[in-house]
Amino acid sequence: MDIDQNIIANLINTFSQTLEMFDLSSADARLFTILYLNHQPMTLDEMSQTTGKSKTTVNTGIRNLSDLNLVKQVWKKGVRKDLYTTDHALYQCFMSTYINKWLGHTVNQEESLAKIKAQLASQYKDELIVNKLNEMIAFHTSLKNSFAQMKPTT
Repeated sequence: MDIDQNIIANLINTFSQTLEMFDLSSADARLFTILYLNHQPMTLDEMSQTTGKSKTTVNTGIRNLSDLNLVKQVWKKGVRKDLYTTDHALYQCFMSTYINKWLGHTVNQEESLAKIKAQLASQYKDELIVNKLNEMIAFHTSLKNSFAQMKPTT
């Protein structure tokens, strides 16, 4: 491995670790990073060759990344194979995807706690539990408000 390849390998490994903080698997984070560093869209065959993974594994990874809106399929005149690329606005791309995910999950949890509170009001009179439940609801409300304020702008 020459110096340039070593630098690229280190860059792929290091940035992939950052992406893993967003709940991407190691393989998906690595695939995203390779696609991001490439100067043009890549086919599944090219990604398979670059990663050393099977085409099926790469296809699964691309599907996962596509479901998260982190990669997109593009069309290029004269190319019959599917091509994929990343959005080069990394901050916007990742933060929008994950803030929306966290916001949705927080809202669902807040609604579940509100349903429990409604049940408690008619069936359960332990004041300590009711107070703790109110604190949990307040916590989720604060999270929801924080996530809503964090939505990135371009």
